[in-house]
Amino acid sequence: MVEVYFEHLDSYIGKTIHTNEVSGAEQEKEVNSEHSLTDDEFEDSENDFSEYNENVNHRHEVSEEVKKKMAAEEGDIDCVDSDDTKSLDCDSDSESFNFPMFNPKTDGDKPVLALELTFENKHEFKYSVITHEVNEGKYIKWCKNDNSRVKANCGHLDCKWEILASRMHRDRTFQIRTYNPTHDCKIWNHRNKAITSSYIAQRYLKAISSNGSWAIGAFRDHVSVELRVQVTLSQCRRAKKKALALIDGDINAQYKVLWNYCNEIRRTNPNTSVYMKFVENEVPDKPKRFQRIYICFSSCKEGFKSGCRRIIGVDGCWLKGPIYGTQLLTAVGLDPNNNIFPIAYAIVEKERKESWEWFLNYLKLDLDIDNYGTWTFMSDKQKGLIKAFNEVLPYVSHLFCVRHLHNNFKRTGFSSISLRNALWKAAKATTVKWFEDCMVDIFDIDSEAVHWLKKKSPTEWSKSHFFETVKYDTLLNNMCECFNSMIIEARDKLIITLLEKLRYHLMTRMQANRDKGTKWNDGDICPRIKNVLHKNQAKAAEFITRKSNEWNYEIIGASIMNNWDVDLLNRKCSCRKWDLTGISCKHAIAAIWAKHDDINSYVDDCYKVETYRMIYAFSILPMNGQEMWPKSNNVPLLPPRLER
Repeated sequence: MVEVYFEHLDSYIGKTIHTNEVSGAEQEKEVNSEHSLTDDEFEDSENDFSEYNENVNHRHEVSEEVKKKMAAEEGDIDCVDSDDTKSLDCDSDSESFNFPMFNPKTDGDKPVLALELTFENKHEFKYSVITHEVNEGKYIKWCKNDNSRVKANCGHLDCKWEILASRMHRDRTFQIRTYNPTHDCKIWNHRNKAITSSYIAQRYLKAISSNGSWAIGAFRDHVSVELRVQVTLSQCRRAKKKALALIDGDINAQYKVLWNYCNEIRRTNPNTSVYMKFVENEVPDKPKRFQRIYICFSSCKEGFKSGCRRIIGVDGCWLKGPIYGTQLLTAVGLDPNNNIFPIAYAIVEKERKESWEWFLNYLKLDLDIDNYGTWTFMSDKQKGLIKAFNEVLPYVSHLFCVRHLHNNFKRTGFSSISLRNALWKAAKATTVKWFEDCMVDIFDIDSEAVHWLKKKSPTEWSKSHFFETVKYDTLLNNMCECFNSMIIEARDKLIITLLEKLRYHLMTRMQANRDKGTKWNDGDICPRIKNVLHKNQAKAAEFITRKSNEWNYEIIGASIMNNWDVDLLNRKCSCRKWDLTGISCKHAIAAIWAKHDDINSYVDDCYKVETYRMIYAFSILPMNGQEMWPKSNNVPLLPPRLER
């Protein structure tokens, strides 16, 4: 088992990547991520899909001659355009110069065939012929198909429709030499064998690219109606898979360039943590297999350390599609506006103690987690997570999502509505006295329920036992759930496509929040916190204040049971809501009004606009495309062996 650290990788020149067992003598293999297809594979829906590039730079239509004559008359023929690459294909001796040329950009889905029409290559000719005949409801057969000539006849033996194209001299251009456009058969072919999964994938490539979550059933219905043919679900399933392979690349090809991808991240975003782990292949002398990757961008860790509260939500979610069976682990914080602040993420083989330990160890290093008593983590208690915390971060405070606690509570047999309400009341209690009273209420409903709850420490699920230093009192792990919902469309992608979608989401989100912060007033508090204050102010008017000294007030409610002690100097209230969140509660606001002070000045600095701007002052810098990634000398990795 080998582990690679990119933390101190200095660019991509002359530096070696630290490994435990990797030999530095291995040479990198050339990687080609394009998923290509031979021309014969149009006739077999089970074959891999073809490469189809719409390149119009080499297309010349007859109308260009008219434009040149007009330019000559106007005296502009001697002008030079540095971007004019069309002249590279022009030759006074070129036999194709005066022939019309097919333009796939304008005529791709509705080609018009004619004698002497030229095509860039054989593949383009064959696709155009198939498309033309599919649009006419006809089925054709290729009776000649080699590198110099391609001929097709109608699938009906008595029909005299035919077309032949041959290769022109000096280049790959094909030209129609023989063409009989008339079909003697008049029947529309609803079971067209020319419509293979490969053809469907190529024809609907753009549509699938813009709608990757297109349901197979809906996709099949769309193809059937538009082409007026019968296609099967399995055909469309294979077609979508091939189209996505063209869009995202082949799964093996993506793992082969994973080293290069890591180099590019490190080159463009210095001090970003990129850690990768891989294992020996089960077959001797074969390349190693990918196991895990961890990424924490420099802007994320520096932004978090600049002003985020020391509360972190951790969670794991299943990945789908080609990398089904693997897990995405995430660590998410909160910004001063109570929005999520993604910190780090990792793709691992599965959710277990070893993978969580691996993730938490790097997170601990990135965030400089040393004073355990001031840190709080929230989770759903995933598999192996608690054991991993006991090993890596044994003294941090750990909160458990109460929604998941209640689900476990209900599955055990405590499913009544009264028990549910009593449980949530105990979780929301902000003082120990309130919590104990709620536990008595639960005991009165079902004594066994109390015994079950006592096995869970109240520090994990009740506000009454939360630490006051963190300034957080939420009972749900909404941080990670919110992040997972934002990236749901990326979870069925190939590994680099997935990582790129995550990076792009973080990069644009940080910039959007940075722009948002510039519109807020200096010295103010963030808008969502201001909304909480407004709600508390509406409730504060019902109280009467009695001043004890300059800083201490007794807040009197409707009854003697509703009196509260407020200490403005130390920002404390006996209800503990102010203590827990750092946002003035309704009792504190009543005291602040009596003192004639500004309410905003009593809100914790972690919610200030200045803090928000500091957090988002860092940027995730853009990266180049795959062709420009720094090449790695490491042997390309293979995909993991997925356990289903």
